[in-house]
Amino acid sequence: MIKLTNLKETDNIKPLMLRAYIARKITALMEEYSVDNLDDIGCFIVLEKNEFSEFPMMSEMEFVEMLEFGDKMYLHSVRIVSDNYAEDYLLEIERT
Repeated sequence: MIKLTNLKETDNIKPLMLRAYIARKITALMEEYSVDNLDDIGCFIVLEKNEFSEFPMMSEMEFVEMLEFGDKMYLHSVRIVSDNYAEDYLLEIERT
């Protein structure tokens, strides 16, 4: 599991297309909410396939979508923790 709260932390994300996607989302959220640190409003959590038990229950999610980056697929969801804080989850899944 990798928890991302700022752009610098995206440096170790692979694949590169996933890194770029998360970096764009972090930048957009920080601009939209006028914050200097994403951790003020939320975080991104990237899970590997074997960490599926860390993925929140579907009933806790605002939405769930499939994202494809090269040869990898991810379930992407957002869980609202409080009025001012949300967690974006990305779970790597098997390609069928």
